[in-house]
Amino acid sequence: MPEPSPDDSARVSRRDALGTLVGGWPVIAVLPSGAATATPLANTAAASERLAKAPRARGRASFAKCLPHDDRGDAPAEALDALEAATVSMRPEDWERLPTRGVIRLANPWAGYLWDSPLHSDPLAAAVEPLPPPPALASEELAEEMLECYWAALIRDVPFADYERSTLVAAAVSELRKTRRFAEVSPERLLRGPVVRAWRGRYLSQLLWMPVPYGAQLIWQTYRVPFRGVDFMVTWEDYLKVIRGEWPPGIKNLYSDTFYLRSGRDVACYTQMDLATQAFVNAAAILSYNQHGRRDNLAPTHPYKASPSMEGFVTYGPAYAINSLGTISDIVLRATWHEKWMRHRALRPEEYGALVERTRRGEKLGLPPWLLETEAVKRTVARQGNALFSQVFPEGCPTHPAYPAGHAAIAGACVTVLKALFDENQPIRFPIQPTRDGRDWEALDRDQPVPTVGTELDKLAMNIAFGRNFAGVHFWADSWWGLVLGERVAIAWLREQLRTSIERRFGRLAGFEFSAFDGRKIRIGADS
Repeated sequence: MPEPSPDDSARVSRRDALGTLVGGWPVIAVLPSGAATATPLANTAAASERLAKAPRARGRASFAKCLPHDDRGDAPAEALDALEAATVSMRPEDWERLPTRGVIRLANPWAGYLWDSPLHSDPLAAAVEPLPPPPALASEELAEEMLECYWAALIRDVPFADYERSTLVAAAVSELRKTRRFAEVSPERLLRGPVVRAWRGRYLSQLLWMPVPYGAQLIWQTYRVPFRGVDFMVTWEDYLKVIRGEWPPGIKNLYSDTFYLRSGRDVACYTQMDLATQAFVNAAAILSYNQHGRRDNLAPTHPYKASPSMEGFVTYGPAYAINSLGTISDIVLRATWHEKWMRHRALRPEEYGALVERTRRGEKLGLPPWLLETEAVKRTVARQGNALFSQVFPEGCPTHPAYPAGHAAIAGACVTVLKALFDENQPIRFPIQPTRDGRDWEALDRDQPVPTVGTELDKLAMNIAFGRNFAGVHFWADSWWGLVLGERVAIAWLREQLRTSIERRFGRLAGFEFSAFDGRKIRIGADS
């Protein structure tokens, strides 16, 4: 009997049958009053067919956490088919019948219907280009991204300030340079994404270090961070527990003292315990008050930058900036959940790592064979006795698909809004850095480039997005395309804000200008 392909594309699926049936199936919709009603989808057959034909991953390529798994690590075909059937039918009862029996549940898949589906379409969805598919399971691209993941796990505890002299970082750079994806990597660019401005100066953004003006308080950005060297899901038994949705053994211990963020593990922990917009609300507060005058940091296009009599508050002031971050985060998460659950359903790095370990044990699963011969995998096996992909969090990856990354999408959206409101060329006043032990701060070294609003915002987006890669929960493509999705949603939202702006009607706001993550100049005008 031939070995199955990694995608298991030959597996019998109900997708084609569902595509012909779903147009007439009822869906339970919740009205604002809370009353439930049956909503026929007969008039939305075209949209339903599009949902049914979305390029979601199948078989072993599919995210399957919380579903049953056999001892070999495979989710049974009937469980994967049930997940596919529920996705396309949109019927609550089909979702509730999924064979999830662990204490951990799937993370809010219904939210994926709120962006572009027969149930609901967000007004901005038509203006936002969908994402391309992530790299395929058997592809060289995904294997290269998994190689970066293994190295991220190995260097989690190396302080960022030591990257240029760390032999472990040097080994990571040397091996990653042999790949197509990371051919130009360097210690300065390692796990910083492709955004050029984010490579300048210290690894972490000033906006993750500087004190935050918070009402009558000044909050110093020190945090409880996890014990160094303690990783989870490093045995096959623990992996099976977690992937089946059972609560894992062990807990993540935090030092009782607080420290400035200094390493990949520190940032990973920050991105697990943060509120969704925390880093960006902090950034907005810092940028609003870290200035000589009240208008220094405002963008050149800001409608109140040169007004002799007025300043912004309800619109285009500090309150507007901070309130906008909650609004745009809600919108971009709907887009992200649609991409995750309805369009791609890509597996997580912990699932890929299990396939690497199974391949090491002799199974033929179609992964590029060179990956097992890499220094990163060999060091992982020497450290823990297997090739499983270790995690910073006891529960491993979140219980929603990998692509695109939610933290990255929020980062992309929030930072794009902030770049539209603040002057990217303005220097950051009083930049700091942690002391060597991380317990206090000191002035930024004079040999460091002067940080600007633009560089530190781009760096903040990269830190938050790729901090999740240090945790072990995302691939490179998840984080990069999450940032892109966030940027696209924010641009569409800013265009709508401009269209309805009283400042535009009175001739005080011609539009927004800022730098995109890929370096392009974005200009949003009334006619764009």
